[in-house]
Amino acid sequence: MQRKNLLISVIIPALNEEILIGDCLNSLSHQSLNKKFFEVIVVDNNSDDKTAKIAKKYNVKVIREKIKSVVAARQKGVNASKGKIIVSGDADTVYPPNWLKNIKNDFDKNPKLIALVGWIYYSNANPFFDMLIGFGQETNLFFWKYTKKFSNVYAANFAFKKEFLKKVGGYPSHLVELGDQQYLLYKFFDLGEVIIDRKVQCFTSNRKTKNALKNIFLYNFWHRLLGYNVNRIMGKRVIGPTPTVRNE
Repeated sequence: MQRKNLLISVIIPALNEEILIGDCLNSLSHQSLNKKFFEVIVVDNNSDDKTAKIAKKYNVKVIREKIKSVVAARQKGVNASKGKIIVSGDADTVYPPNWLKNIKNDFDKNPKLIALVGWIYYSNANPFFDMLIGFGQETNLFFWKYTKKFSNVYAANFAFKKEFLKKVGGYPSHLVELGDQQYLLYKFFDLGEVIIDRKVQCFTSNRKTKNALKNIFLYNFWHRLLGYNVNRIMGKRVIGPTPTVRNE
């Protein structure tokens, strides 16, 4: 992993992900994009299981962030990256072989493009949650087509040029997860072109859909919607991130 002038750096933050990270990294090792174009950086967020040990079995860079914060982990990955394009991924997510190739093609076709948001699917989620997530993404797509702006972005499938991340000051460490991605999204709207590409898709675990009502009303309202706005206004972390959800 000593290559210089890489095009893409995939950042995978991981906290106690020994059950799922192997599937994630296996999918990234089978990308159709030539490996000379990209690197994968796993940021072990101070795990106390076999996450780092499993990650080291793959051809990836493994680094450690002791502060348990997915936002800090993502920034640590960016700091260690060599790519011109940062691709945000998640350790509980599987990526189709054409994922990175489609991302590269979008940036190659449009020099003005500074960020793109992909499409996510939940594996084996309950139908209600699937419908809700699908509706949210279709709404995103509708507003993007007619206004070139939209409200939601998922950290499991978000790509942007590193130079523009630097222009906005990097990841906002005071914002909770999801809030940090939305913060970047809104900043990027002011700097250039942002698109949605549903061909850039991934399949993430359904662990947060096990209790859909709790997810919607506790996690999304308290920790994400309220937490994002309170922390943004205060300029520091007042409401913390959602509790870590791990299952087998």
